[in-house]
Amino acid sequence: MIKKLPNQFLRSAALAAGLCAVFTGPAVAQNLVLKAGHAASTSNTGHKAFEFLGQELAEKTDGRIVVEIFPSSQLGSERELVESIQLGNVDMTFVSSAVLGSFNPQFFALDIPFMFKDRDGVYRVLDGEIGQDLLSSLEQVGIKGLGYWENGFRQLTNNKQEIRSPEDLEGMRMRTMENAVHIEAWREVGANPAPLAFGELFTALQQGTFDAQEGPINLFYDMRFHEVQDYISLTNHVYSPWPVLINPDVYSRLSDEDKIILEEAITKTTEYQRDLAQKADEAAIAAMPDITITELTPEEIEAFASHMDPVYEMVEERVGSEIIDAILTEVN
Repeated sequence: MIKKLPNQFLRSAALAAGLCAVFTGPAVAQNLVLKAGHAASTSNTGHKAFEFLGQELAEKTDGRIVVEIFPSSQLGSERELVESIQLGNVDMTFVSSAVLGSFNPQFFALDIPFMFKDRDGVYRVLDGEIGQDLLSSLEQVGIKGLGYWENGFRQLTNNKQEIRSPEDLEGMRMRTMENAVHIEAWREVGANPAPLAFGELFTALQQGTFDAQEGPINLFYDMRFHEVQDYISLTNHVYSPWPVLINPDVYSRLSDEDKIILEEAITKTTEYQRDLAQKADEAAIAAMPDITITELTPEEIEAFASHMDPVYEMVEERVGSEIIDAILTEVN
């Protein structure tokens, strides 16, 4: 025998069903504060790009979407920021592409030294099919890639002597990123490399834990490394992009309209930031008259590049030859 349910119960069930229909219906535009962290200083072009992006989003959404920025490793090192993106503790970040090799080995292909000769070749790779496929591959590890800002061509710096050849670097204690390709590359030219979180680097250089480091000149100046390093060698050994990342759950909750707004804002911000970064390199050199800046000849650069065959082989073992060949075809 089936009992008749009380009217009160039926009314409650109907109300619950109505509420479910409300909550499972089409997504509506919502207010959103994007929590964005990074490891650079507030004077850096990446920080300024986040400010620009925040202004664009606020303007295009009538203030519904804003960006709250946490600079200078307040929310963790670059590796920790990527992990926080995966966990949903941070909504957005930009990090050195070298850091992403630990999360997706395909990114090691961008770290092969002396592969990129100029920015035109870089942009063809990053903004074309190769770079976009790399960003899409991050979704397999719980990260959504939005684009590439510019960290810049990396240079070699130290506090010991002018460096023009691998022999000058022999045995020098050198900080690198936590990236197996970078570590192996500097070991091949005679340095004694070891990884260290970027936020700890100034103190390590100041205390003499490391003699040398490498990175873009504008970042070198922004982080005041010129106070503890006396020599820069313009090696242009690696171009370092800053992939812009967002938590995939945050992205998926955006309406289709807001996704378009975000993507258009990222494109506009990328143009703005890349221009800033190039000008910042030039301004940084002009602002450091007491630093010895050595521009290497093509022959001197080749002396470093000639040691990189084992590094190519190492990367090929990890990612295969297809992506490396595709990059080399695009830049040559």
